[in-house]
Amino acid sequence: MNYCLKKDTEDFLEKYFNFSINTEMEIQNCLVLDGVIDIIDKEGVFWQNYNIRILLSKLNYPNVIPEVFELSSKIDRDIKFHIDTNGKCCLDIYHRLALVQRRGINIIDFYKRFVYPFFANHQFKIKTDSYANGEYDHDIAGVIQYYKEEFELTDFTIIIKYLECSLGILKAERNRECPICGKPKYKKCCAMKVEKLKSYGNKLLKLDLKIFKENLSTITS
Repeated sequence: MNYCLKKDTEDFLEKYFNFSINTEMEIQNCLVLDGVIDIIDKEGVFWQNYNIRILLSKLNYPNVIPEVFELSSKIDRDIKFHIDTNGKCCLDIYHRLALVQRRGINIIDFYKRFVYPFFANHQFKIKTDSYANGEYDHDIAGVIQYYKEEFELTDFTIIIKYLECSLGILKAERNRECPICGKPKYKKCCAMKVEKLKSYGNKLLKLDLKIFKENLSTITS
C-alpha cells in the first residue's frame, strides 16, 4: 500500500468510524472498505442507512475512481437509480469523475462529494420522485448532456471542432482567426473552452470525438 493511500485511509477510518478495512475479502491490488452510511436530513431527522463497500486501487491511488457497491439491497437494481445488477453505483457523470481521477483524489473528499450525496439522493428520489441536483443520462445521451450543461454546447459540428482543436487535429493560433467560430482572434473566443477540454486527457477526448462524429447525421442537435 502506498503511503498516500495508507495515510488517507487512516484519516478516513478515524473520521468515519462506521467503516473498517475488510481483511477477509481478497481483491487483487485493492483495498476494501466496508461500512454503513446513515442518511440524515438538514433537520437532523434519520432517513435510512445503507451497507456499502468501497474498493480503492492500491496501485494507482490517488489517481483512481473508487468503485462503490450497495450491499444491503435497499436500492432497486434499476438504471433509473444509477445502479447495476451487481449493486455497483454510478456516482456521477463519467466525465466529471474522470477529471477528478486525473487530478487525484482524497478519499474523505471523494466520500463527501460523491458517495454520501449518491445515497442521500436515493432517499430524496424516493420521497419526491426527483433528484435534488437534477437527473443525468447514461451512455451517449450522458455525453451529449454533459457538453450541453458543462460547456453550453449543443451543435455537434461545433463540438467536433472544439474536440479536434483540443487534440491538435485542428490548428489554432491565439492571435489569428478562430478555426471554430470564425471570429478574428482565437484567444478572445474559444481558446478558454479548448484549454478546459484538454484537462480531460486525449483518451477521453478521442472517445467523445468518435461519438459526436458517428452521431452527427443521426441526431438532431
